[in-house]
Formats: sequence, structure tokens, C-alpha cells
Amino acid sequence: MGLEELNEKLHGRDIHLDRARPHTAFDPGQAAADPSVEEQFYRTEAWQAPAVKKPLSPQELVFEDVSTRRRRRRIALVLGSIAGLVLLGGIIFKVRSMLFDERSVAISITGPKDVASAEETIFTVTYANKNWAGLTNVALVLSYPESFHLQTGNSAEIKSSLAEIPIGQIKANTDGKVLIKGKFYGSRGDPAYLKATLRYSPKNVSTVFEKTAQFGVNVVSSPLSFEITAPLELATGQDVEYVVDYSNKSDVPFSNLRVKMEYPEGFQFVSAEPKPSEGQSVWYIGDFGVRANGKIVVRGVLSGEQEEQKRVHGMIGFFQGEGKFVAYAENERQTRIISSPLSISQTVNGLTDIAVNPGDILRYVIRYRNDGNIGVRDAIVTVDIDPTALDMSRLVLPNGAYDAARKMLIWKASDIPNLGRLEPGTGGEISFSVPAAKTLAAVGDKNLSIVSVAKIDSPDLPTPLGSNKIIGSNTLYVKLNALVSMGIKVLYDDTAFPNSGPIPPKVGQATNYTLHVSVANSSNDLKQARVVATLPTGVKYGGKFAPSGETVAFNDRTNELIWDLGTFFATGSMPRELAFQVTTTPNVSQVGKPLVLVAGVIFTAQDTFTHQDIRVEKGEQNNYLSDDKTYNFTPNEVQPAD
Repeated sequence: MGLEELNEKLHGRDIHLDRARPHTAFDPGQAAADPSVEEQFYRTEAWQAPAVKKPLSPQELVFEDVSTRRRRRRIALVLGSIAGLVLLGGIIFKVRSMLFDERSVAISITGPKDVASAEETIFTVTYANKNWAGLTNVALVLSYPESFHLQTGNSAEIKSSLAEIPIGQIKANTDGKVLIKGKFYGSRGDPAYLKATLRYSPKNVSTVFEKTAQFGVNVVSSPLSFEITAPLELATGQDVEYVVDYSNKSDVPFSNLRVKMEYPEGFQFVSAEPKPSEGQSVWYIGDFGVRANGKIVVRGVLSGEQEEQKRVHGMIGFFQGEGKFVAYAENERQTRIISSPLSISQTVNGLTDIAVNPGDILRYVIRYRNDGNIGVRDAIVTVDIDPTALDMSRLVLPNGAYDAARKMLIWKASDIPNLGRLEPGTGGEISFSVPAAKTLAAVGDKNLSIVSVAKIDSPDLPTPLGSNKIIGSNTLYVKLNALVSMGIKVLYDDTAFPNSGPIPPKVGQATNYTLHVSVANSSNDLKQARVVATLPTGVKYGGKFAPSGETVAFNDRTNELIWDLGTFFATGSMPRELAFQVTTTPNVSQVGKPLVLVAGVIFTAQDTFTHQDIRVEKGEQNNYLSDDKTYNFTPNEVQPAD
């Protein structure tokens, strides 16, 4: 039957459709009435029921029972073994914990919290073992600061700031102690720490354990004494003197010590004895022995406002990394600035801080004023001046008088009329001039200053009870730069180097000369000193110089010979000299003219006292022979060729 026929049969118009559902054996009502249906259902669903195990034979039952029992016995044995091991481990752990516990080992340090420097101090290190087991290979390791000097027996092994003290064994439930003796040499107020470590192993155990304790100490005194003496009161602009006394009270020497000062604002450093090692405020003491002592005196001028407190501070110690200063001891003092109704000041060449060269003219201007509330009578102005480095024969004094015996300039009302009655808020001005000495050879000293102290006084000025009379005063220091002189000599017949060539020189023929450059420094040490001699293009450096120990270099591109003197100490009239050889060959354009051997010589340096740059110049030098007996009168003009 084809598909079309089947479709027609099922859905054709002529087919009567009976839509009623016929009853089946599975209808609820039908099933209840027919018992065979239930039986059929069970047969149909029986495949889903679990399979029923076939009963075992007696032999199989016996075999299975034996196998099961063996398996169960093995499992029980394994579990029992594991339980036994766990129990045994627990017992061992419990027993071991009862024999040794780290918490049952203790260490502590006792001793004074505050200690005096350089005095013997005793600390007690106590250790205890509260375990049932003993400790072996026990050692006490002590760590301490560099400022602590340990005193110990021969059994201790010391390395740097560590000391290891062998103890050996510590029995169970016992304790002990070790006495630590030593002295602190630290700065006053500095904290210090002692650290004790007990290093040990439990008996029959190779593991190393440690127990540590730390103890803090405060150093309440210094091994070095350091005191500053300063005036309690001072009028502004007056001289001030700080005296520093230091000593070593301990029984051990110190090394690399320095003293460092911090000056108040308004302080002008003038001088110090001994001279500072670094700048104006640091002195290198170096090695400082047992019970040694020293002194430093600093002089200057202190200025400030009325009632202002000026603090000076000083320390003794050493420099640590990055410029940090560690003080063993320090001290400070304060000076109160007081004022007088009369004030006075002075300048030199318009300045209050000045350094001049020998021979310079010093123009002093003295200014005075009545800053009080009432007028004063019969005022007198004086200037005490040190004439050592001055040419007083050239003093220019428009009025007043110079008292050579007292080394004092004096002005009274007869010279300056308003000094007879100086009203409140009024004042005046006085001037004079005098040159610095051109030569300091007669002085025989270095680091010289011209000191002048100006004062104004009146019988009407009050005198506080218990004090000196307060007058107007001002001190001025004029520092003198180093006096440096330089000379050049030209020689042909010279002992330093043999020279050759025609004298007088001739065109086309080479002639050698020896140049001698000398430099004298009569006062003040100089640093970074050097001489630069410039040779003309037609003059060649011969490559020879004497003495051989000098530092000499030649730049052939600039034709400059550089003599590096480094630090040039004041040598008075004893100069330093350098000889070197040059060669020149004249040409026809130089006939009838002297030969220029040196275009110029320049000396430069820095004065370590005045901190001023020093410069001395010499112009060109020709081939004129100086101090040469054989050729001194020979013409030095270039001669024509033969």
C-alpha cells in the first residue's frame, strides 16, 4: 500500500471515525476486576527486582569465614601498630618535654643603671637550667659598646666588642652567675647596652640553642673634663676672650681627639692660641695621655643688642661618619650684652672686617654718639692702636694728639668742641690715616693684625654697684695679608746647567740661558701656591729644572711653565727658588734688540690667615745677564750673522 492510499484510508471523507477509546485490560476499573492483570504486571516488572544471591555451600561458607577473619586480623594488627607508635611517640615527647624545655632555661643581667665614667663597674649575669636534663657546650657571649672597656680573666676570648666566656656544663635544676667588670668611657648622658647570650645544647642533643638578655646603662659622667670661661657681661663691640680648659681624668689614653667650638651670632673671630687646625673652630688634639690637660684661648669681638644673651658652646670628642661629631664632654656659657649711654664705632677704609696688604693706607673713621636720655660733659675719645705693623712716621692726624709712650690717640673738647657737652641723640665723627708697614721683616712674626680699641668716656657716666664703669668701647682688627716678593735672574755661566751659544746672541745661532725665579713669603702660611712663567713663542723650554724635588710641568701649547709650590709656609727672608733652562735662536728682525726670554711671571696663592687671594706679577724679562761676572757688561742686543 502506498502512502497516498494509506492517507486516504485514514483520513478519507468516507471513513466513519469512532472517537471513543476502547477499554483495555490496563484500565483502572478493568484491572481491579481481572486478577490476571496483576500477575502479568509482576511478570513484566520482574526484571527490575534485585537478583537473589544463591545460597553458599557449607564448604564455601567455611572458606569465606576463615578469609574474613584473617583480613580482619591483619587490619587490627596494622591499626594496633599505628596506635602503638603514636602512643610511644607521645610518651617519648612527653618524657623529653619533661627532661628539656627551652622555657626552662633563663638568663638575666643585673647591675647599676647609672654609671660614672672611668670608674670600675660590676654587672652580674645570672643563668639557670630548670630542666631534668643537663646542658652541654655552654658558653656566655657578651656584646658591649666600644665605650666599655672589659676587664676579664684569661679564659675569655675577646674579639672586637664581643667576649666569649666558656662555662662548659650546667647540671639539671641548677643555676650560676658570671661577674662582668669594666669601665665606661662614653659621653655624658649617652645610653649604653650590654647584651648577654647563653649558647648551649641539651645533653645528648646536637642542636644549639640560645637565650639572650639585654641591660641598659646611662653614663652620668665623662672621662674628659671640659670647661669654658667667658665674661658674664660685656658691652657690645668689646673684646671677648673664651678660655677652654680640658683634661683626661681617666687611667687610659685617648686618640684622635678634637675640640670643636660653636660661637654666638655677632662674634668676630680674631685669633686663638694655639691656632685652630680646621677653620676657626676645630683643634686637633690627637693622642691625649692619662691625666693630661690642655688649654685653648680664643679672642674676638662680640656685638649684640642690649640684654641679649650670647651663648658659646664647646665639645671635646671625635668626628664620626658623615661629619657627625661625637662628644665625650661639652660645656657652654652665656654672656649678657649691656650698653652704655655713649656708643662708639670705627671703620677702616669703610669696612669693619678687612685684610690689607703691607704698604696700604688705612683710613680710620671714628663715630661716637650719646644714646642716653641726658647730656654728658667733658667727653674724651681715645684710640689704643698697636703700631707694630704701622708706619707711624706717616700718620695723618687733623686734630687731637698721638701719645707714643702710651700708644694712644686722644681727642678732647679742645680738639672736638661738641665733646664738651654731648646732648642726647647727638654725636660726631673723627678721622685719621696711617699706612701699614711696607716690610714686616723687622716684626719677626706671622698672622699679624693691627688692633685698635676706640673708647669714649665722661665723668657723668654711671658706675653700677659692684661693677666696673661702663663706657662706650669698640675693638677693630685689621688683618695683614702675607707679604710675598718675587724676583727673576738670567744667567749664562751657571752652576745648575751648562749653557752654550754665542754671547751676545747672533742671528741663526742658538743660545741657552738659565732663568732663576725666587719667591719669598715673610708672613702667613699660604696654600695652593704656584708660579706660572709664560715664554714667548720663539723661546723653547729645555726640559731641565732644579732642584729636582720641585713639582714642575710645562704646557707646550700655551708655552707656560708651571711651578706648583703647594703649601708655602712663611719663611721670612729665606726664599724658595727654581732654576730652569731655555733656548732661543734669534732671527734678522731681532738684530739690535734684546731677546725677551719671559713674557711674564705670575704668583698666586691663598692666605690661610686672612683667607684672601694673593697675587704677585712680574713683567717681561729679557736676556740681560744679572750677577754674571764674566758676561755682565757684554751687550745683550742680537748681533748679525757672521
